[in-house]
Amino acid sequence: MTRLVQRILRKLELSEDEQGDRWSNEDIRPVPPERQTWGPLQFVQLWFLINMNMTGYQVGSSLLASGLTLPQSIIVILVGNALASTFAVLNSVSGAQSHLGFPIVCRSVWGMWGSFFPILNRILTSIVWYGVQAVIGGNMIYVCLRSIWLDIDERIPNILPAGTGITSAQFVGFALFNFICCILIWFRPGQLRPYFHSASLIVAITLFALLGWAVHSSKGYGSVFNTKSTVSGDELGWTMSAGIMSVIGSIAAGILNQNDFTRFAKRASHVAYTQAISFMLSSSLIAVIGVVITAATQEQYGHGKPLWNAATLFMAIQDQDGARGRAATFFLGLVFIISQININVVGNVLAGGLDVASVFPRYVNLRRGAYVLAALSVLPLPWKQLASGSVFLSVLSAYAVFLGPMVGLLVVHYYIIQKRQFHVSDLYEGSAKSLYWYNGGVNWRTMGAWVLSILPSMPGFVYSVSPGLKGPKAATRLFSLSFVLGFCLSGVLALLFHWVWPVTYPELTVIEAEVVEPSDDLQEKMYEDKKGGQMSVSEA
Repeated sequence: MTRLVQRILRKLELSEDEQGDRWSNEDIRPVPPERQTWGPLQFVQLWFLINMNMTGYQVGSSLLASGLTLPQSIIVILVGNALASTFAVLNSVSGAQSHLGFPIVCRSVWGMWGSFFPILNRILTSIVWYGVQAVIGGNMIYVCLRSIWLDIDERIPNILPAGTGITSAQFVGFALFNFICCILIWFRPGQLRPYFHSASLIVAITLFALLGWAVHSSKGYGSVFNTKSTVSGDELGWTMSAGIMSVIGSIAAGILNQNDFTRFAKRASHVAYTQAISFMLSSSLIAVIGVVITAATQEQYGHGKPLWNAATLFMAIQDQDGARGRAATFFLGLVFIISQININVVGNVLAGGLDVASVFPRYVNLRRGAYVLAALSVLPLPWKQLASGSVFLSVLSAYAVFLGPMVGLLVVHYYIIQKRQFHVSDLYEGSAKSLYWYNGGVNWRTMGAWVLSILPSMPGFVYSVSPGLKGPKAATRLFSLSFVLGFCLSGVLALLFHWVWPVTYPELTVIEAEVVEPSDDLQEKMYEDKKGGQMSVSEA
């Protein structure tokens, strides 16, 4: 049995060109100079690609379902995205200067072994988000099928339990969407760049066309702004605060692993103003479009109830508008299938796949890691997270509880504790020789700061995921500040712990595009060429 396992593991090992040791392989090493090709335009394109999808649309539209009016929802969207873009830019500079990805930067903050904790958290988030995005994409396939066969639910009878949150016909759409994603995952992201960029443009044009139709069908802007809030007083402020955290939570995973993208930057200066503008513009635009469309169509198609889920809106159009509505929704469903493929393939391959590769570098590269995430995405039952607007917002807020402190720790550690310095060779040294070994491979200061910073939000988190439980208002209100509260607390606590129990970092620094030369033995491991010789970082 042992020999069989060993034989299987040998078969699974990466090729000699890709393979590394326990702490390194080709995909998680510093990006070599010839691949540092991303300029301002690429980062603008990145955020429009990531944000122009149905999830961003539904973040905005679900705010109406929480009881806010359209103007209140727009305020929540703008404030939430202003904060989110600030956090994203702050956490992106370290990758642009060092050309290191998120898993490797985590080693400097959490320790060599301790880094697996945030990486595994990020992998779990990728699994959940991949599933949620796939359900939305599958719903769009279902919309397309229903536009052809209005009786699709009779042709594919539902054999799933009533409380599942998805029908058999919808599950067919989910399976087909995953199949398409698995085909595209095989290609390197660079090979798909022309497709992604053209697809993003088509999605943007379609969204504006849908917006114009929705406002026109509501007979002008007046009815759009006539929606009334179902909350008032103190509850209104806290509901808006919770909405802001949901807006941040919708992209919190992307904020956390910013280095996976910015490591390709030509210069560190390229990731600041470009991302701040493009993030704010793209994320706010799609969310505002979602909330306006939902407000404009709730009387005509929702009978006074906001249809925050785009698939539900499209099915209502099919039922009410006959053949013309079915033709229109087929085209809309097709376009938004493309938008979901964009976010799932890019987010899965460049983010989650890299994280899995860093955990099993001898056996897993980006492509294999992406397939692992796709296979595991069914386990959290992602269709249940789209059961209602309130559930959807709670799910988004839940991510903020755990990821906000992680972002805070990365930012404070890089700018203040490490003083924007890395010793690259030590980030690939898995022993006490490494500067980032700390205590047994774990930086307990970081771990302690993270645990203490999530505690205030935990009671509210428990109540939000367990609707049957009722807790004090104070717990719920702290939960509505989760990301920002966790970000600030973790940073303050990390500074306090490193001040009381300091760690000495030598003056070895990564500035702009320069990379510290690894030691000779690590250089041989990391950059050995096919002839058996050594290459310097610049040659790599």
